[in-house]
Amino acid sequence: MPVKLHYILHGEGSPILILHGLFGSLRNWHSIAKILAEEYQVITPDLRNHGQSEHADSMTYTEMAEDVLYLIKELSFENISLIGHSMGGKVAMVNALLHPSLIEKLIVLDIAPVSYVHRYGKLFQAMQDLPLDQVKNRIEAGTILNNRINDTFLSQFLLQNLNRDENGFQWRLNLPAILNNIEFISGFPDIGTDIKYDKPALFLGGKNSHFIQADYHRTIRGYFPRAEIELIENAGHMLHIEQPEVVVDRIRRFINS
Repeated sequence: MPVKLHYILHGEGSPILILHGLFGSLRNWHSIAKILAEEYQVITPDLRNHGQSEHADSMTYTEMAEDVLYLIKELSFENISLIGHSMGGKVAMVNALLHPSLIEKLIVLDIAPVSYVHRYGKLFQAMQDLPLDQVKNRIEAGTILNNRINDTFLSQFLLQNLNRDENGFQWRLNLPAILNNIEFISGFPDIGTDIKYDKPALFLGGKNSHFIQADYHRTIRGYFPRAEIELIENAGHMLHIEQPEVVVDRIRRFINS
């Protein structure tokens, strides 16, 4: 059963749908969405168990792709340029493979259609151990998180998921469901080697990242025969945050080509 996704629409024109990564939300793409909205209509949803979207116990890529398909049909969009980063990139790939008639162009950021060994245990533990009933403000929460994971950038990224209301702080993320499904999220579904997406596809990786290795190029082109694969200098896994102008320029050139 599809989950209803919270989303924001920006601009007018040909539709671009952008899917965020694990522990992210539509807010991660707000600045880029505003720039792209000068030429296109940009849709940024929160994926299931993230942001303001509904929660669910299960998180397979087929299910997440169905959520996105439900949104596309709800908005009556066609000829979509679909962009996805990390986990969102896998959701985008599955959508393109299973519903190619709706997707005109595919852009995948720093992920491949392969299984990875997840290393999120420390992050889960740090978020679960954060004493939400005792934390007085976001600065204190950030300090506690950073002391656990020793990464200021990542701590600030995770803090975007911390919400505060009259009852205090709570995570917007459905942490138990994400943890229970982390093996699915780290993997890639067995769609079948005979299914291919024969339209234009662009895979952008960060040169300092390990997520799009040369060993994966053959697998990428097995599913996406027309794939262009490029690495962006001075960027890691969060290339759209580290090199936003370069990423926006490449997205524009690819969509307009």
